Amino acid sequence: MMAVNPDYFSWETAEQERYRLGLSDEECFRIERDALKILFDIRVDTKEKMDAVCKTFKDEHYLLFNETMLFFQGIGDDLFYLNEYLDNDRTLLDFETLYDYDYDDHCFQEKSWKEEVPDYIAKPYRGTLYYQWARLHIDGTFFYADLSMMANYLYSVAEEIGFDKIQELIPYEYVDGKNHGKREGKGTLFDWKLMANGKEAQLEELQRRYRVYTGERQKVALDDFDAKAQRRVYLVDKSEKVDPHMRFIFTDQTALQGVRFRHFMADCRSMLGDNQELDALIEQERQAAIEFLEQNHRDIMENFDPKVTRLRKKRKIIIADGALNDLF
Repeated sequence: MMAVNPDYFSWETAEQERYRLGLSDEECFRIERDALKILFDIRVDTKEKMDAVCKTFKDEHYLLFNETMLFFQGIGDDLFYLNEYLDNDRTLLDFETLYDYDYDDHCFQEKSWKEEVPDYIAKPYRGTLYYQWARLHIDGTFFYADLSMMANYLYSVAEEIGFDKIQELIPYEYVDGKNHGKREGKGTLFDWKLMANGKEAQLEELQRRYRVYTGERQKVALDDFDAKAQRRVYLVDKSEKVDPHMRFIFTDQTALQGVRFRHFMADCRSMLGDNQELDALIEQERQAAIEFLEQNHRDIMENFDPKVTRLRKKRKIIIADGALNDLF
């Protein structure tokens, strides 16, 4: 940091944070370049070379690099860093609480939908967090983190349960279609074909019903948790060997209002819920999902006519060149 701005350590903490979060692309590159040199004795002189080096990293390399960079990215007591896009040159310092950020994001998304679909019906705000990524220190130790509303988290649990149960009820797989991998324009066609031993229509009907079911349960849960306003936060440690990972689950918007970014862990701990309560909710979701799928599977096998085809718009999926690079 001294090499980037010699005056940095003469400033107050608040001024240092504002400066760090407003670094230019060139300043960020210089810091990252020096971190690579100090941590791994790797020297690069362009952003392209740095990106190429990072693609060769293993998890332990990313962990050390991200842990080091958090000192330049995070704010407050826990060096909290929200690893999400913020538009219009804004930074996390523009939001005092997690609620302020989430509500602002909700309004932005609703406005975008309205501009795209004129007859779009706006959704009321009940908290929108859904696996937003973050990094922070917890008691001085670096952690990756994800943040979700309780209703959205339970929705993801139901999706996972449904995937496994449907596979059990109607075994299936996806195989390459005749056009998979063919070039079209500046991309590649994605063409997978569903195979379920002759029960493809029944499988798609069960999947369709389950999508409707999970969507409805999510809406009901959002309303329910918002009405109860329990103001709780649940922490679930998902850490593995080189992946320290903490999951934060917030019951409702009053919990978001109680979490300041500058005092993230202290505020979360002041509203900490008992994970046995969370386990009970997950088990309740599991039982309800399995019951729904088993009942609907029986109904489909006994009453559904696979010759009746639902009308739906045919889609062509083209993956642009390089679109998946950042996923690996």
